[in-house]
Amino acid sequence: AIVLVDRRDRVDRFNPAAEQLFPGLAWGRRWSEVKDEVVASEPSPGDWQLHDGRRVSVSQRPLNDRGRILVVVDTTDQRRMQERVERQDRLSAMGEMAAQLAHQVRTPLSTSVLYAGQLAKGNLNEQQRQQFGGKLLEGLRHTESLVRDMLAFSRGGNFSSSPITIGDALKMAVAALQPRLHQMEAVLELDLDEVGTTRIAGNQDALAGAFSNLIDNALNHGGTRVNIRIGVLLTADESLQICFEDDGPGIEPAVLPRIFDPFFTTRERGTGLGLAVVQAVILEHGGTLRATQSKQGGACFEIHLPLLGSPEQQQSTSRKQVS
Repeated sequence: AIVLVDRRDRVDRFNPAAEQLFPGLAWGRRWSEVKDEVVASEPSPGDWQLHDGRRVSVSQRPLNDRGRILVVVDTTDQRRMQERVERQDRLSAMGEMAAQLAHQVRTPLSTSVLYAGQLAKGNLNEQQRQQFGGKLLEGLRHTESLVRDMLAFSRGGNFSSSPITIGDALKMAVAALQPRLHQMEAVLELDLDEVGTTRIAGNQDALAGAFSNLIDNALNHGGTRVNIRIGVLLTADESLQICFEDDGPGIEPAVLPRIFDPFFTTRERGTGLGLAVVQAVILEHGGTLRATQSKQGGACFEIHLPLLGSPEQQQSTSRKQVS
């Protein structure tokens, strides 16, 4: 549809397609009045929602001193097709995730059912009963861990935000893993370097959980006596940088592009959700996360978080309030 509007905002010329889109269109009428009669809303500049449900795309250009010309394209069918494709993509993603979750749960669940059946037999001695009971408990704990990680991943950034100290979140994460660190004879160095009192806007429990996942990841891949270093510093762009480094086997280059994908894991009993949860939490805090090789030869996870009051942090907080 094409509409020519003069400099007095009066309709000067139009084609038949414009008459179909704007029934009240007539020579000499004010274009603003015609528009008000037909247009219900403007979701974005150049995108109009009409009262009859149609969506149109509008472009306009000035015509020297003679007013302006408007070109209106009906995009209703195109948008419906796009919405249908997007809906199908979402359903496909949900189906794939459900299939992956079912596959992950089936293995420990089948193991638990097997050992529960063995425990039901009446001719077991005490040693066999303890052995089967331990295997059953191990399978159930694995299933519980998978479900917990899945819930944490699905919640993403659904947490309350308040001013917190980054050092407190890191110390909480380290304290939660002290028994496992001691058991594996791991050495953990926490270097706050006078920025441990730096404050950000976020959720201490969510960040501590994400930091715990990174430490746990280093323990899972580094093995006994792994050395882990956590360093915190302020960058030149006034953001907070947190580096988790270890001297384990590192990350294979072929694995690196998929390391944060949900359900992707290189461990036989891994859930594939730990690092996906970490990424979701960091992104919802307005930060960034990337994985590289550390100088010690192992893995390095580098986090950047905006400081309290920075534009990035304000934008992240505003997004949570809207959602």
